[in-house]
Amino acid sequence: MSKNIQLKNLKMLISALSHVFLTILLVQKAACVDSWKKRNCSELRIGQFNCSTPKIDPQKQNELNCTKDGLVLVECYPAKNVICDNKIFDGNTVGFYRNLKCRYVTNYNYQTTVLLSIFFGIFGVDRFYLGYYSIGVIKACTFGFMLIGYLIEMLMIITQHLGPADGSKFLVDHYGQILYTQGVVGRELILFS
Repeated sequence: MSKNIQLKNLKMLISALSHVFLTILLVQKAACVDSWKKRNCSELRIGQFNCSTPKIDPQKQNELNCTKDGLVLVECYPAKNVICDNKIFDGNTVGFYRNLKCRYVTNYNYQTTVLLSIFFGIFGVDRFYLGYYSIGVIKACTFGFMLIGYLIEMLMIITQHLGPADGSKFLVDHYGQILYTQGVVGRELILFS
């Protein structure tokens, strides 16, 4: 008889523990759903949203609205049935905006700059064109820094290490070559793209 009582007590204990366990699970599930509703859409993981591609300027072959910092703002759409910012998204509604990298260009043409550097660089015309007026005057008065500076600056312009004074990149035709530099253990390696 004592075994029957012990079994009954054990069954009641198991039943009580299972109710407590289920209650804890339901509370955690409700808290989890609330945390999903409270999360910010900009904190979504890859695969939970899709960003549109930047619009391209047909004349400059570059991203429209690119800032001086080299960033462009694009619209991002959370995937269908994703919950963020207390909304359930359908995949077609803008949830947030994201900055993507872009090339900030103005109207400084690369080919024009190279030709000015080769033919008139000794007189500082290339520096005037790029917006470096004081260096252009010094270069004109010293005949391109005694030809040595002329040759060095011509190479710097050709390799795109010397750019416009406003911090923009060169305007390059869509079939032209854009050079990107990447640091490698204290040295610079020129990569073509």
